Amino acid sequence: MRQNDFIQLKQQEWQRFRETVESSEASDEDDLPKMFRQLTHDLAIAKSRHYSPTLVSHLNQLLLLGQQKLYKPHNHILMPLMAFVTQTFPAQLTEFRWYVMWAHILFYGVALVFFGITFFDPEFVRNVLPNAQVVQLEEMYDVTAPRFEEERASDNDFVMFGYYIFNNISIAFQSFVGGLLLGFGALYILLFNALYFGVVSAHIVNIGYQTTFFSFVITHGAFELTAIVISAAAGSVIGFSLLSPKKLSRINAMKASARKVFPLIFGSFLMLVIAAFIEAFWSSSASIPNGVKYLVGGFCWIWVLLYVFKRSSNEN
Repeated sequence: MRQNDFIQLKQQEWQRFRETVESSEASDEDDLPKMFRQLTHDLAIAKSRHYSPTLVSHLNQLLLLGQQKLYKPHNHILMPLMAFVTQTFPAQLTEFRWYVMWAHILFYGVALVFFGITFFDPEFVRNVLPNAQVVQLEEMYDVTAPRFEEERASDNDFVMFGYYIFNNISIAFQSFVGGLLLGFGALYILLFNALYFGVVSAHIVNIGYQTTFFSFVITHGAFELTAIVISAAAGSVIGFSLLSPKKLSRINAMKASARKVFPLIFGSFLMLVIAAFIEAFWSSSASIPNGVKYLVGGFCWIWVLLYVFKRSSNEN
């Protein structure tokens, strides 16, 4: 077969091979290995028949492009995760923005009320926490405590990382499951954590340990508290679906709402993992100046709030 006849016979196949290599469609990639083998055979024919160096070079170049496409690393975890963080989770925050918004208002409103009560009545803390826990809390944030002067061992950081993940995620899970109790369970978890946060914060201020306390919680708190609020909002969606199932049975309404709010729960899980990592390796570090912690913590709060509410406001 003459070279020109060979080119005319194979030209469309080579063109389709190039288009497949340059395409991002997964369906096209399914045919690529077979096309790659055929192109390898075509190159072997071109060499054996001593076709022009130009044609051989062209086929070699196509094979190189195909090889790069076939053997490039495919990250099947990172890409879907990035898509979730940049698209799915924000979209769900927008869809359920009123639940998320009211959960935030309720949490910080209750926390502020009990902060004020405890600030003006220091003994109120003992109505919420047992005396032993109050003493433990005071020792934890005592400005003279060794933990604020000596760097913790790295192996202890990993232990605390695991502990923080378990503790934080258990709270978020309780909020989500609390939605099955017609939403009252999620509401209880939300209000209890708001009360606890407000009372503890005020007590710390009253005894003068606010520097060690707020420098410790400011950074990871942006992710942790927001995740707890969002998980409570997700639980309230399920609770509302049980109270008002419309045309569905309550079981089917619950299943449907649980599927819809699952991205909120998974997003909260990711935020709690971030919070646990920051708490274990950043917040507890004695080598980082408090001023840096406040600066980074302030940035985290601004970023988290913009992430949660910016798209909601754009939709209105």
